[in-house]
Amino acid sequence: MRRPGTDRASRSSADRRLRHAAWIVGGWTLVGIFRAADRYFSDPFQLRRLEFGAWEALAQCLLWAYLWAAFTPFVVALAKRCIPRKDAWAAPLGLLAAASVVFAVVHGALYQLAYPLLMGFPCVVSAQLSALPGLLRLSLPTHLVTFWAIVGFAWALTYAKLSREREIRASQVKTRLASARLEALKMQLHPHFLFNALNSILPLVFRDADAASRTVVRLSDLLRLSLQNETRDLLPLCQEIELLKVYLEIQETRFQDRLTVSFDVAPGLGDALVPTLILQPLVENAIKHGIAARPGAGRVEVCVAREGERRLGLVVRDDGPGPPPGGRRGGGEGVGLRNTRDRLDLLFGPDHAFSFDGAPGRGCRVALSIPLAFAG
Repeated sequence: MRRPGTDRASRSSADRRLRHAAWIVGGWTLVGIFRAADRYFSDPFQLRRLEFGAWEALAQCLLWAYLWAAFTPFVVALAKRCIPRKDAWAAPLGLLAAASVVFAVVHGALYQLAYPLLMGFPCVVSAQLSALPGLLRLSLPTHLVTFWAIVGFAWALTYAKLSREREIRASQVKTRLASARLEALKMQLHPHFLFNALNSILPLVFRDADAASRTVVRLSDLLRLSLQNETRDLLPLCQEIELLKVYLEIQETRFQDRLTVSFDVAPGLGDALVPTLILQPLVENAIKHGIAARPGAGRVEVCVAREGERRLGLVVRDDGPGPPPGGRRGGGEGVGLRNTRDRLDLLFGPDHAFSFDGAPGRGCRVALSIPLAFAG
């Protein structure tokens, strides 16, 4: 019993062969018609030798073309087997040169035998074949040019296919490398994320044991949500914000009244796809350098909105001390911001924007712009 997959593959192969045959016959039909028109109209001396006018011209040229159509698959197969290389070119070219003469002779012989029957004349095999040498003296150059044209066309298709396959393989290798690097970045982000969360809990152990216990529970929830999305590069915005809010509960327990966080998410964007854990390191950076670095209370704002019809903008800003004059706050980019930049590069290439700006005493603002897409 044949498997359904085998039947589908067989049908697909048969359909492909039929398409190729149709292209070959159609192409040679056009060649034959063009030759017939040239045969009939271009030379008045030839016109007087045509006993049946246009019909004879068409019969001669279509017979010539269809014989080459029948030869084309064999010539193409031979050409693919005899592709010359730098270290071995003489033997393939020699074999093709010999084959070109053989095909010319066979074509001429078949033409001599088939043409009388096509025109309704009796075919005397010995008489028709005896005229073959004279016919070949006139038609051999045309046959050789035709043979080598088919060979050249077959080589062009073969090289084009090989080039596409190389491009596909190179793209697949590039994609695998990018995926591997993206996974490495995500693995780097998780320990950094856990380390900072534990550092937030540590002061509570000595100050408020109950708060520390509740925060550990929320940390476990946070890790569970994070691990659920570990294998996903993109997730809906609503899930990203849910994870961020659990993280903020831990930070609000630590900072109490000193930390205020507000969300401004435009309607209809809950299913918009964003990179996993894209907001958390930005908010963490704002808390670390904007809230923890000042003695009083501070505010962090998370804004998400459309930018035109096809882009999504995400902004995280704080009202902290801002960067020092002439530099970034904290002495440079930490793991979170650097990791975010690299992940955006891998996921979106040049089709994204990332900006970090601020002024001393006026806080900092991180803005992202990515293509707008929604979860299916």
